[in-house]
Amino acid sequence: MNNIKTGNLIRELRKEKGFTQNDIAQQLHVTDRAVSKWERGLCAPDISLLEPLAKILEVSIAELIQGERAVQDENVEKIGTTKMVIDYSQKEIIRKIKALNRKYIFIAAVCLFAVILICSLFLWQRGYFFIIDKRTAPDGSACAIVYNKGLNGKRFSAKDAISLIIDQGNDIEYRITYGDCDYQGLWWSPDGQKYVLALDNYNGGPYLTLALLEYNSSKNLIAYLSMGVEATELAKYGYINEAGWPEIDYQFLEWSKDSKAILIYYSFTDCNESIHEGYFWYNCETDNVTAILELESDKMN
Repeated sequence: MNNIKTGNLIRELRKEKGFTQNDIAQQLHVTDRAVSKWERGLCAPDISLLEPLAKILEVSIAELIQGERAVQDENVEKIGTTKMVIDYSQKEIIRKIKALNRKYIFIAAVCLFAVILICSLFLWQRGYFFIIDKRTAPDGSACAIVYNKGLNGKRFSAKDAISLIIDQGNDIEYRITYGDCDYQGLWWSPDGQKYVLALDNYNGGPYLTLALLEYNSSKNLIAYLSMGVEATELAKYGYINEAGWPEIDYQFLEWSKDSKAILIYYSFTDCNESIHEGYFWYNCETDNVTAILELESDKMN
C-alpha cells in the first residue's frame, strides 16, 4: 500500500460524497484526526477498517489498497482483491508485531533496570559492596565481617570507616564502628570466644583490641601490654613511668592452643638509639606479661 495514494483517494471520494472527516470518523468509530492522517498519507487505516471504509466510500478494498479506481472483470477483481488483502494483512501483522516487540523490549528494559536498582539498594544496605574481610571462628560458632563503611543502626552510610559485625547465629549480632582508620587484621582464638583486632591510624596511631565474647566486653590491648612490658623489660633501660616510655610497636603473632594467651612481638628504640625487639606471652585472664624473650639489640645507623 502507498499511503499517499490511498490518502488522496480517500479524500477525493469523501469530498465527492459530501462527507466531512468527522462524518467518516463517526461511522468508523475513530477520531477525525485519524481520518486526517490517512488523507495526508501519514499512516494507513487499520485492516479491520478497510471493509467498512470501502462501503462508506463505495469502492472496493482493492481500490483502497491500490489508491486508485479500477475497472476489472469481476472474477479477476475478486482474486486481485483477495491477494491484496492478504498482502496488506501480512504487512499490517508484521508492523504490529514490530511495534509490540519495541514496546515489550522497552518494558523489559525498564523492569530490568528497576530490578537492578532495587537489588543494588538492597546490597548497599546489607553492606555487600563494602566487605573487606571475613573471618570465621575455628569452631564455626561465630563469624566476623569487616566493612570499610560506617554503620548507622542496621544500615550502612557513605562515610568511610572500619565497621565490624560479629554474627554468632540465632539472630545474635554485635555491630561496632571504629571510625576512619586502616584495617590490619583479625584473629580468632581457637575456642571461638575471643578475637584480636588490629587497626592503624585509629586515634592517631596503632590499635589492638581484645574482644571477649563470653563477657560481651573488649579492652585496649596496647595499654595492658605496655604496663606489662614496663614492669618486666623497660625498667632495665631506665624507663620507670608512663611519661618516659618510648613508642613501642606491638604485633599479634598467634594464640596459645588453650586460648588463654597471645604471643606478641614488640620493638622500640631506647634513649641510646638502640633498637630492642623480642617476644612475650600476654595472659588474657590475668593481664600478665610473661616469658619475655629479647632478641639481640642493634645500634641505629
